Amino acid sequence: MTANDATDATTSATETTHTIEIETPTPTRSPLLARDFILLIAGQGISLFGNLMLRFAMSMWVLDETGSATIFGTILAVSIVPTILLSPFGGVLADRINRRTIMVALDAISGLLVLACTVLFAAIGFNMVAIAAMQVLLAVLGAFETPTVQAALPQMYRRYGQGVMRQAMAVVNQVQQVGSLLPSFLGGVLYALFGIRLMMVVTVVSFAAAAGLECFIRLGAPDRGDGELPSPVEDLKAGMRFLLRERPHVFQLACFAGALNFLVIGYSAVGYPYMIRTVLGFDSTVYGVADGLVGVAGVVGAFIVGAFAARLSMRNMPAALLALALTLVPQGVVFLLPVGAWTKLVVLVAFTCGSMIATSFTNLIAVPAIQLSTPEAMTGKVMSIFSALCMCAQPLGQLAYGWAYDRVPVAAVMLASAVAMGLLVLPTLPLVKRFD
Repeated sequence: MTANDATDATTSATETTHTIEIETPTPTRSPLLARDFILLIAGQGISLFGNLMLRFAMSMWVLDETGSATIFGTILAVSIVPTILLSPFGGVLADRINRRTIMVALDAISGLLVLACTVLFAAIGFNMVAIAAMQVLLAVLGAFETPTVQAALPQMYRRYGQGVMRQAMAVVNQVQQVGSLLPSFLGGVLYALFGIRLMMVVTVVSFAAAAGLECFIRLGAPDRGDGELPSPVEDLKAGMRFLLRERPHVFQLACFAGALNFLVIGYSAVGYPYMIRTVLGFDSTVYGVADGLVGVAGVVGAFIVGAFAARLSMRNMPAALLALALTLVPQGVVFLLPVGAWTKLVVLVAFTCGSMIATSFTNLIAVPAIQLSTPEAMTGKVMSIFSALCMCAQPLGQLAYGWAYDRVPVAAVMLASAVAMGLLVLPTLPLVKRFD
């Protein structure tokens, strides 16, 4: 008998003996207003803002000094390698140590790293080696922080059920989308007025503020039982055994998310700018506006999906995926029609915004489903393996789409992508039953 069953039995006995109905007060305050959750999303939002502000500033600085955006793009591409390799061990750490402690330490170390680089750049000026080292080290720290945050959320809200868990995830997505959008608008102004140093100081302050807020989160250490902890490698192997043997449907969903990431990131990171700048021939100003509109759509999508979060489940995944596939069809068809460049641009931007909203639904369905299907002691490892699969798919998708756009007409690439996403609906149908 559980504690709730015992309480119900006691209440029933009392009512029978004294014929008096005992009413217990029902809590009316939303779990999403909990102090620890507010501190978590505030800390993560501020940390993300600082990280993206730094990335924007570095890209502008490298472009000004070298005239080549390719150099900075190469640095970012290289920095994802340690993220992929170390992310699973970040999950192991998240399942061993208090997750609040990890978040505080990582944000504090990130702030100190950027502060040291700020002093270095003030002393020696522009240095590509130092910039590359800083970006790689920040990527390493991020590899440990991402699974920690993804494991902290179910630790806070697992007991409230699926609906509240998805609502909490929706709030996190909303904060992330807004935090991603602000640097694009503020970064250019701050860089033009004050240069690189002030933006690096803003980043340091952001990391310090995030660490300070996270210090006040009340979060217990993960429950690993009383036995002796295995080595990190054995712990990671245990996580893989859990996915492959005990929860194969969770592993299948993670692989499905990787395949979807391959298509979505390949299209959005390569195809969208290629079609606007190269195929349609618009300048950087038009592309900037078009890209900003998609960013706004990401924010709108996060709030729209938040309104439905409590009612979402894996049963909605096929419909969300089909909607995402359908948003690609008009983008391909318009490039087959004899219409002007501006008409093609309007259709492309409008339906890409639709793709962003549909992606918000697929993310909010898949990620909490994995989190809620995983025991507390395994959450960090499972989410880190999930993240590693998705990150591996990103560069592969970018390479594949880059190759395709150079050799195949745009309409064919877009329509083939729509068909591929539509076909992904098929493997989700049996998965829905497994998660139900």
